[in-house]
Amino acid sequence: MDLSHLLAATLFSETKDVEDARGIANVIINRSKRPDRFGATIPDVIYAPYQFSGVGTPEFQKAVNLQFENKDEEKIFKQFLSVASSAVRGTLEDNTNGADHYVNLKLSRPSWSKVYPKTTKIGQHTYYKEVFKK
Repeated sequence: MDLSHLLAATLFSETKDVEDARGIANVIINRSKRPDRFGATIPDVIYAPYQFSGVGTPEFQKAVNLQFENKDEEKIFKQFLSVASSAVRGTLEDNTNGADHYVNLKLSRPSWSKVYPKTTKIGQHTYYKEVFKK
């Protein structure tokens, strides 16, 4: 599986909204720019333990194996593949203002969401940028 497919499968497992998928792709790319903290490559970032709750789920496997339940899912995945390809090429505009975290606050309220500055909200996800302690 190439990088774009892996990234698109991750996006598919996390959201079904294309603008939100752009945000999540940017979080993954932004994290890969901090290898000391998050991992040096896109797969390192995606497969880091406890980071992306959709990875490994049936939704993720559906996208990995291209076994969608209907034409709508297939269409969404194709859109996400385009987003992922742009991200991998480095041409995806950052719609998160540099975010490296996101969360659906209706489902979870991690401690960092009370500390890190919010950068934007897209769909069901709120995006944050980690603050560095000096």
